[in-house]
Amino acid sequence: MARPLLAFWLTLGVALMLTVVALPPVAPPALGWFRPQWAVLVLLFWVMTAPEAVGMVSAWVAGLLVDSVTGSLLGQHALTYVLIAWAGLSLHQRLRMYSLVQQALIVFLTVLGAEVLAALLLRLARGQAFSLALLWAPVVTALCWPLVYGALAPLRRWLGPSL
Repeated sequence: MARPLLAFWLTLGVALMLTVVALPPVAPPALGWFRPQWAVLVLLFWVMTAPEAVGMVSAWVAGLLVDSVTGSLLGQHALTYVLIAWAGLSLHQRLRMYSLVQQALIVFLTVLGAEVLAALLLRLARGQAFSLALLWAPVVTALCWPLVYGALAPLRRWLGPSL
């Protein structure tokens, strides 16, 4: 159980680095809407493949880390990541049986729900208006699911049958 948890934290560290990579100075500000949510992808992968090691506490800590590195409202990502982990834990056996396209659709719906919840939280906390731009992150994140799954699956197999 320690090896999958260590693998989760190491891959989450890579995801956090990808999250804070600066965009080129010539890039339009709207390009930020097209960033995949790397930490969500890593969280969903490990919740689905190692539910005994990565759970809601790991998701909460990961969300606080994302809040810290992105400068967002403290607890915003922690709350949404706990809900994502809960959904992943409750569906992990079914998710394993789905094809990558079906899993990407589940990722889209999960991230869309998290984005809507985050927008509601920001509306309550800061009075920010809703924007249709919140639809881009779930689409791009779902499109990146097969890539992330393909990159992390060999690591999961290397960790052995304890998963």
